[in-house]
Amino acid sequence: MKNCCDAEGCENAGEYRAPKSRVKLNSYYWFCLDHVREYNTAWNYCKDMDVTDVDRLRRQDAVWGKPTWPLNGAGKENYAKKLDDLGKAWRSFAGYDDKQSEQTRKFMPEEERQALRILGLDTIESLKQIKKRYLALAKELHPDTNGGAKGAEDRLKKVNQAYSLLKNSIFIKETLQETDLTS
Repeated sequence: MKNCCDAEGCENAGEYRAPKSRVKLNSYYWFCLDHVREYNTAWNYCKDMDVTDVDRLRRQDAVWGKPTWPLNGAGKENYAKKLDDLGKAWRSFAGYDDKQSEQTRKFMPEEERQALRILGLDTIESLKQIKKRYLALAKELHPDTNGGAKGAEDRLKKVNQAYSLLKNSIFIKETLQETDLTS
């Protein structure tokens, strides 16, 4: 049995659907072709909305209704903290909790362990942490800041070698589940 056209006084079959309101888009009127064209011509999605509501709707539609933040970096501290919390949750979920890091330290190859000691690190949390520590030491031990002191120059060579070893270490990358130091 076909629907009858919902237009007042029309006896034709209602073959075409049209939403009843913007709030209930899954609730329909059924119209014949002539009346659905008439209804669609008069349809105004933004009826009963003021300018601010229309502007808010337009802005949300531009990003498919997803949350956004300003491009000027405002609020990025909270975003970074949320990402860190999410990463910790995933590591915990995957079994990379404190027990896992202790186990990793036990089985860490001696070369990597020595390289970490040279950089002054006990444990590794991320490749970013290793890079940050390396850059701090490189700045501290650079010949321009030490007046060409031989001891600082030798230590800088060891730091460079340690960083290179850790950066290319398959063990470190697999342990941290990361692939490069640019992240």
